[in-house]
Amino acid sequence: MFRHTRRAVAALLLTLVAVCASSGPVAANFPGRNGQIVFQRFDANGNWQIWVANPDLTHQRQITTGTGSNGFPAWSPDASRIAFQSNRTDPDPNDDVEIQDIFTMRPDGSDVRQITDSTGDSEKPGWSPDGRWLLYAASGSDYPGTMGIYLTRSNGSGAARRLTRLTGTSFWQELARFSPDGRSIEYTEYRPAPTDTEPEESALIITRADGSHPRQITPWALRAVDADWSPDGHRLVFASRLASRDFIQSIMVIDADGDHPRDLTSGDGSTFDGDQFVRYQESFNSVWSPDGKRILFVRASYTDADGFDVGLMTMRPDGSHLAFVSNVHAEEHQPEWSTLPPVH
Repeated sequence: MFRHTRRAVAALLLTLVAVCASSGPVAANFPGRNGQIVFQRFDANGNWQIWVANPDLTHQRQITTGTGSNGFPAWSPDASRIAFQSNRTDPDPNDDVEIQDIFTMRPDGSDVRQITDSTGDSEKPGWSPDGRWLLYAASGSDYPGTMGIYLTRSNGSGAARRLTRLTGTSFWQELARFSPDGRSIEYTEYRPAPTDTEPEESALIITRADGSHPRQITPWALRAVDADWSPDGHRLVFASRLASRDFIQSIMVIDADGDHPRDLTSGDGSTFDGDQFVRYQESFNSVWSPDGKRILFVRASYTDADGFDVGLMTMRPDGSHLAFVSNVHAEEHQPEWSTLPPVH
């Protein structure tokens, strides 16, 4: 659902009008050298389109076009293809029925192949370590009965297999990612807000590769979303939404067994001087670099003096050495890092 990517912007607007809200997601990387990145950005018509660039945002190339939205790109392990979601198959994008499907393409945007053929919502793909399978979230016309995480061949052949189902009061699952060794799957699960003054709750769930034996590794109150495995499979990076920060997102890391959570972007949140709004800062859409030495993420901020600013940043896994990847900041979302060599 493309609505999840704009929570950061919505957070700022709600802050300026009344109260703060928050933002959106990310994907899995595999060990190797740091190469090109992929991300989504709005085109002139307000549709999400996918771009590929060097990690410093040089040699940018827009690789999707058209009247529909294309987003949530995910590199295949060998960086030969990019999986993504698109509503290009929706016969009426303006009606109340949301139709999205999973596609793959080459890094130059050619050889686009439709993988799913749904009558509902198929979204946010992730690759298996061997590149043979794709995970994705899906819900048909009889939601919530068919909502869950599904597995299908990455060439689009054969029938998809459902791996998970909603539990308790949960209403959505998304952004499933295989661990680098292929033995586990991690995804985000959502349930309704506990009160009218709070946002929905979310938690990270880890299962076996067949979707069995689910284990919740973060508490609901942490509101963890959009996790990405470290290349060695030992840790996860994700965005949290803490009540102490007005539910504005910040980046954290945690061991794969749920131990040792650590906050990496402690400056996130909003500041007021009495009733006067002073500043806002939010960090989200975090992913590991293929070599495991950096974390790439989106930073959005606002001050009365400087206005609104959003751009891609990197930091070390301990939260140090924060730096924008480019002097030119634009609204890039859903970045993911590949091993495809940079363009020179």
